[in-house]
Amino acid sequence: MNLEELRAQLLALQPGQMAGINYDVYNDLFPPGEPDENARAACFEFARAVGCRIENRPADRTVWFIRDA
Repeated sequence: MNLEELRAQLLALQPGQMAGINYDVYNDLFPPGEPDENARAACFEFARAVGCRIENRPADRTVWFIRDA
């Protein structure tokens, strides 16, 4: 998956719907990955640009994008 594919997937979500990526994908898309603060900031800005918020779930090693209402 690349950022454009993720962007298309997130833009297709209805308000309240979620899409998740595991840390392996996250690390590729937002290097160097979790738990780097710059990677987190880049992911946050990306999510905001497509109308989503993020929820990091370290126990599951996933980052969820939730489409805003």
